[in-house]
Parts: sequence; C-alpha cells; structure tokens
Amino acid sequence: MQRASSKVEQIIAQIRSLIGTQSFEGGRLPSEPSLAEMVGASRATVRQALAELEVEGLLIRKHGVGTFVNERMLNIGQRLDEVWDFLEMIEVAGHTPSIEHHFLTLGPTTHELAEKLGLQPEDEVITTANVFLADDVPVIYCIDYLPSRLVKQAYREEELQGPVYSFLTNRCETRIEYCIAELLPVVASDEIARLLRCDVGVPLQYVKEVGYDARDEPIIYSEEYYLPEIFNFTIVRKLTSGR
Repeated sequence: MQRASSKVEQIIAQIRSLIGTQSFEGGRLPSEPSLAEMVGASRATVRQALAELEVEGLLIRKHGVGTFVNERMLNIGQRLDEVWDFLEMIEVAGHTPSIEHHFLTLGPTTHELAEKLGLQPEDEVITTANVFLADDVPVIYCIDYLPSRLVKQAYREEELQGPVYSFLTNRCETRIEYCIAELLPVVASDEIARLLRCDVGVPLQYVKEVGYDARDEPIIYSEEYYLPEIFNFTIVRKLTSGR
C-alpha cells in the first residue's frame, strides 16, 4: 500500500514555503525550538528536515552560529537532481502547460525493459507516450514503461494521457521514491522532430531513467526528450574528498 507523505516530508515542504515567503534577517533561520513551534512538529522531526535540506544544499549550517538559507540555491530553476512533474516544470518556467497524447499500448516486454524493470519474459508492459507543451509549443516528449502487474485497480485510458505519478499512486498503490537517470546527447530523429515540431538533427536533452519505490524495486522506465531552448537544467555538485 502506498504510504502517506511522511511527517518529515511535510515539514520540509513547510520550511521551503517559509523560506520562499518570509525574509529572515541575515538569511538565518529561527532556532529549532522556534521552527518546531512555527510548523507544529517535534524538534526531532524539524532537525531531520533541516538535515535533509542541508544535504540538498538549500541550507548551510554553521556550528555555534545557526542555520542559514543558501541564497544561491534560491535562484536555481530546474535542477537535474530533482524529479519534477512536467506540467509543474513548464508552469514554473513561466508558461502555460498542456498535453498531447501520442499513444498507449499494452504488450509483451522486451529484453531491454526486462533488464531495467526486473521482468520475466512473459510479463506485459504498459507503454504511454505524451508530448508536453508550453504555450501550445511542444517542448517535451516522454515515453513511460510500467509493468502491468503493478496495476491493482481498474483504470481509464485517459488516466495515462499525461504525468504518471497520480496513476502510480491511485491505481498501483505505489510511488516513485527516487530515480537513477542517465543524460545523453542526441539529435532529433524524423519521428521526434515531427512530435516536437523542430528540425531533424536539432540537438536535444535526452534523459533515460528508472524510478524505484520505497522497497528499491524498479517500477517505471522513462525516456525523455527536451528542447533545450525552454529548459536550462542545473545540477549541484559537492566535493566528496577532503581536498
């Protein structure tokens, strides 16, 4: 059964909202007891939420001084190390999102999908492909592959004509906890150029990724094509050695 959003995740969202809507003197957050009172949570929960936001890079902790907002992180738009709903991503970029459904199929798996999703040769896969538009201009083409065995409830085809996150939650009773993605350079093929209404051979940002649930089981494989004129992805890199 899909677990509800954890208390820590809820507090992280509240702290993000505070950072976005309030001005803290010198960028310094209130103390843990004060934050706990503001968000209605225990100090232990707030401490864990702050630790996760520090790992993300949004906060900087200075021992003996306090916890500060990393102002540079606030100016980053789309981060490559975060999983976004495409419609939300387009809206955040300042455009009006919409969807054009391409196709939906149910069929046998392939050798490549079986390896990525841990399937048996006899397993079937749901494939849904959608074009996402910004102000009626195609900007993303995404193909999602889901093991049909995940589906626990009857569904309507239109539920897969767009982002799959709600479908996973409502019909499969699961959710993506994290993704492992690979970013590759590609150029638009005839088919992709037709769907994205761009010239053949235009460079695209291509991401292929596997999404995993809370049990570390692969539940979705996606192939995503982005027009780089619309999206400028940023990744936060941290030094892992002592140098």
